[in-house]
Amino acid sequence: MADRTLRSAGVMAAGTVLSRLLGFVRIALLAAAIGTALRGDIFTAANTIPNSLYILLAGGVFNTVLVPQLVRAIKNHDDGGQDFTNRLLTFGFVVLAVVTVGCVLLAPAIAGLYMPEELKDPSRAPEREAMVMFVRLCLPQIFFYGAFVLVGQVLNARRRFGPMMWAPIANNVVACASIVIFLMIYRTGDPPATFSHGEELLLGLGHTFGIAVQLLVLLPYLRASGHTYRAKFGLRGTGLGHTARLGIWTVLFVVVNQVTLVVVTRLAIAGSASEDPGAKAGLFAYSTAMLIILVPHGIVTVSLATAALPQMSALAAEGDVTEVERLSARSIRQTLAIVVPAAAAMIAFAYPIVTVIAGYGSGKNNLTLMSYTLVTLALGIVPFTIQYFQLRTFYAFEDTRTPFFLQCVIAATNIAAALIGVRVLLDPQHLRFSGVVLGAAYALAYLVAVLMSRPVLRRKVPRVPGAGIGLPLLAMVIAAVLGAGAGRIVLGLLGLAVDWSGPIGAILQLAVAAAVMLPVYAGVARVLRIHEVNDVVAVVTRKLPGRR
Repeated sequence: MADRTLRSAGVMAAGTVLSRLLGFVRIALLAAAIGTALRGDIFTAANTIPNSLYILLAGGVFNTVLVPQLVRAIKNHDDGGQDFTNRLLTFGFVVLAVVTVGCVLLAPAIAGLYMPEELKDPSRAPEREAMVMFVRLCLPQIFFYGAFVLVGQVLNARRRFGPMMWAPIANNVVACASIVIFLMIYRTGDPPATFSHGEELLLGLGHTFGIAVQLLVLLPYLRASGHTYRAKFGLRGTGLGHTARLGIWTVLFVVVNQVTLVVVTRLAIAGSASEDPGAKAGLFAYSTAMLIILVPHGIVTVSLATAALPQMSALAAEGDVTEVERLSARSIRQTLAIVVPAAAAMIAFAYPIVTVIAGYGSGKNNLTLMSYTLVTLALGIVPFTIQYFQLRTFYAFEDTRTPFFLQCVIAATNIAAALIGVRVLLDPQHLRFSGVVLGAAYALAYLVAVLMSRPVLRRKVPRVPGAGIGLPLLAMVIAAVLGAGAGRIVLGLLGLAVDWSGPIGAILQLAVAAAVMLPVYAGVARVLRIHEVNDVVAVVTRKLPGRR
């Protein structure tokens, strides 16, 4: 079972790696095209809002509740879950269409919800109008996001994990193409203060079309999985009432989460819209740093969790709670074996990382504050990873109520820390540090979440000998810190004779750092007998030439 989980995770991880790389190419192109200050924040917010609203209005149920229900339908229904799935898809498509049309009509009000007071000043009218237009052009993404997740979850329930992870590649290709065309038509130098109508259409519609293509890529795989979709209306007798009851808590969960996102977005834009002169770490900096820290999450955590959730759901349905705990703990340890050194690397080498991604055009003016934002956010990767798996364990037992209350704690901590940090501790002349403060608030919130969730989870699954994560995590942290420290020392010594400036120099820095850090991490892990790290090293070394 473990080998099957790892194989499935490997297929998903490969697609995610390429998709993430293209995502960073998109960020680099955006930085060159529109900068990383207020203009970048305006488009980043508008392009993020559709996904946020999708998650708020429908995504929570689609993402977390439906997989266990689909698995049970495929396993227990005489038709292999065909009728259940068709009714579910039809209902979902209709709901998404209605929600999307309603949101497009309410675009000005939705845009205003995410605007801080600094952007509502009369002198900011052009920026406000640009944000409203971008929001209107991007909101149709809600339907395509939702349909993509619905179809993808059907594929996941049928153990076809790869397509959902590979499809975003098409989205990134289309988005990158639209930005390249933007650069060719409009500019390659410093951006002006406002957007033209043509610029808004090209960027907004280009990114929306990319999400539509992402959905279209999945459709052939749905038929290949053995499911033939036919529209079917009506929910009576399908058991969807049970799904809806489960979904109530999940909807409340995402409502709390999205309230946090609105607050964070407003505070981040406030930083770039403030009168504070010079470089600023606003929403673009925060979002870019968030994308960076989510690389190991998307490649490793999501892949393993997605592959493990159907298995944990089946074990929970059979009442085998001991095996659920073993599978969950093993998945966490396997993930942390990569996530921990990744977090250490992001903290130790933050500046060259952001230089590679955003050190182009006017984006290079914000690199120092962007790197500080990455450092504070990276502190939260490990607790976020643990919490992510803990929530999936609750979902395997169809418990969506407990995660809601835990999320309330996360949201309250994050919001309180963000508001205090930005609006109380930072005076108006230092709002440029808003992204840095928001990163620290995020890390604190998930540390609190893990400390609260572990004892609550123990009421559902027992302690199993050999299934702990505390000591292995400590050993991984020691190995990662020693590896990152060795990398910093070597870079410092070489810096006396080597010019590391610019993106090319940053790439060289990261190459040297990796060449030093990874062997040290693997060596210390071997001494400390961290089995999960040793397993990863063994898999990699078997692929080397001359090794079997």
